Amino acid sequence: MKAGDIKTIFELMKEASHIQVIYIGLAAAPFVIGAWFDVIDRIPTLADHKLVSLLIVLIFVFIMLVVAVVFDHKDRKRKLILSKVNSYMVANDFKAVRFSTIRKMLGISDTDDDFTTVINTFPDRLRLVSFKVDGSEDKTEPGFGLVT
Repeated sequence: MKAGDIKTIFELMKEASHIQVIYIGLAAAPFVIGAWFDVIDRIPTLADHKLVSLLIVLIFVFIMLVVAVVFDHKDRKRKLILSKVNSYMVANDFKAVRFSTIRKMLGISDTDDDFTTVINTFPDRLRLVSFKVDGSEDKTEPGFGLVT
């Protein structure tokens, strides 16, 4: 395997969802389980308790599956918010919009921290902007800005 092959695999894995990574893992499971049996056989303490050792590995895999599903759900939610905000801003020809306006106009109940996470996840599409609060020199309100 060449360095370019590894880079290609890395790029594909970076773009894959958590669930897709799990599917790849399930396809490789027979080979991985065989490798785990080899590892367990080589360690004397584990070799005496093969079933328990394999059960621990399977529990770990199950926990990873649950974590992947949770992260995949969060990723889909962020992409949905990105899509809604981007569509709203483009449709109304806005370059920036307050978080409070997005909540009111689109009926999204997420917090400022959730919106900031969306911006941090997609920095090539959105940026964080500050709006001055009417009647105040010091106070600002956060919002979305389109990256052009």
